[in-house]
Parts: sequence; C-alpha cells; structure tokens
Amino acid sequence: MKKVILVASALLMCSCGATNIKSQLDAGKGGIPVHQFSDAKTIEEIRNLKPQATLPLNIAVMPPQGWTSELSIEEREIIEGWSVKLKKIGFIESLKIIPESLKPSCGFKSDPDCYLEKSRAAGARIGADAILFLNHSTVTDSYVNVASVLNLTIIGMWIVPAHHRESYSVYESALFDIDNGYLYSTEEAHGEYKTVKPAMYVDYNTGQLEARLEALNKLGQKLYDMASKELSR
Repeated sequence: MKKVILVASALLMCSCGATNIKSQLDAGKGGIPVHQFSDAKTIEEIRNLKPQATLPLNIAVMPPQGWTSELSIEEREIIEGWSVKLKKIGFIESLKIIPESLKPSCGFKSDPDCYLEKSRAAGARIGADAILFLNHSTVTDSYVNVASVLNLTIIGMWIVPAHHRESYSVYESALFDIDNGYLYSTEEAHGEYKTVKPAMYVDYNTGQLEARLEALNKLGQKLYDMASKELSR
C-alpha cells in the first residue's frame, strides 16, 4: 500500500513549538508591563517574545489558504464544535472562524510576513487575542483491479467495484498571539479513507473530504489534550 502525504505549507508552521502555555500566559499578569507590539524579524527577537494573552482565550480561526482549501460545511461544523469542549475546561471564551471577507490577500510577490501580519489584523478586527492557523494537504492514490476489464460494458461501469481510491490527509495548526506573533503551540494529525467503487461513482477527489474530516477530528482532540495539559500545570 502506497502512502503519500504532502505536508502543508510551512509558511505558518514555525519549527519551534511552545509548551507550558498556561504558565507563559499567566506570566504576563501584573507586575512590570511586558506587553509587546512587535513584529520580530531576527531569531534573537523571536526568542525574546513574551505571550500577551490571558486565559480564557478569544480565538480566531484562520481557514487554510489557497483556492482549493475552502472549508466544507462538515469541516466548519467540526471546528465550531471544538469550542464546546474548550469552553467547558476554561481554555477559551470564544472561537470564531474568520470570514472570507477578512482573509488576507497576499500575492506571490508580497512580503514573506504578509499573510501572518494581515491574519493577525483580521483576528483583531473580530475581537480575538489569539489566532489559530489551519493548513492541510490531501492526496489520493488511484488504481484499478482486474475486474476493470468489465468497464468495456455499460453495465460493468455502473455495478463492478473495480476502481480504488486511497486518500490521505494531514491537518496542521499553529496558535499565535495576535499582538506580537508569539507562537504558543503547533499540532498535526493525519487521516485516511479507502474505498473501491464502480467507474461511474468515482473521480480523483473521491474520499478526500472523508480523509480531511478524520484528520480534523484528530486535530481537535490533540488541541483539547494540549489545553487540558496546560490547564493542569
């Protein structure tokens, strides 16, 4: 069995994951003001960033970028469902998906930080103090079995299960502080869906949505586990 999983754009996925979110968030309360309105560029500046938000978080969700990456109704329902469990444990106050009208428009000649900066601005517009970027990549292996010779007949094309589709998806998330771009955490989850159907019931995209939904459900559980762990510290 062949598996091909293309990791989604690394533009939003910083290689340095953050841990101990609650203690870092709480560190910004009281005492000497540590608020930073910063767009760090150098490694030193990035390492010196401090988290600004306090729990519970108001999170804006930025859907995947790209013309093929619009969220389906099913994906939106899963994401919106995350808020119930995360509110219950006190990790978030609200979770809103950023509407299409506020999504950044950054061309290939734009500044490398264009997408991150404009996304943070969009999150701020809807009252969020943290932004959760989502990215995914999904591919499909397609092949036929020996029964495909019956596709030479009209009946065979309609009733013979000869066409295999094996879809694999990876969903990534990155949680950033809106005020200064501090990266709180990153998560990743995988999903797959396999089916075999007659020729008239398949195309290249068959099974891709199902694979994405499985990956997204697993991602939501990882986010919940992360939040629970940090709240228990």
